[in-house]
Amino acid sequence: MNSQEMALRPVGWLHGRLGTVVLWALLILTESAGQLFTKVAGDQLGQMDFNWQWLAAVAVNPGVLAAIACYIGAFFVWMLILRRSSLSLAFPLSSLVFVVVLLGSWLGLGEHISFLHWVGVVVIIGGIALLAEGEEN
Repeated sequence: MNSQEMALRPVGWLHGRLGTVVLWALLILTESAGQLFTKVAGDQLGQMDFNWQWLAAVAVNPGVLAAIACYIGAFFVWMLILRRSSLSLAFPLSSLVFVVVLLGSWLGLGEHISFLHWVGVVVIIGGIALLAEGEEN
């Protein structure tokens, strides 16, 4: 790398390995929180018919608003991740959200998680490990 390329290269913690780890943690947490907030909001809204009253209730529900904020945050973090990663690796890595949502629904919402769900978690993590191993630096 010549001096001109080095001068154009971004510096700071966000552009290094630590920044990448922080961005991935933010993405997984915001997307997972968005899913969990949506579930809680749906439970709070109950079995209402799809009409103007339901839309008004959705528009002011704190869980829905928190979920929207999480998804907006996740979108911008995803854009930053894609600037530095290949989509062929980044998209499969984003499946860690499935694992965190499963854990959050089990620990935070008291949902029952079957043995096959846990097997699925192992398969997802194993698949990500295989993809990461085959990725060129």
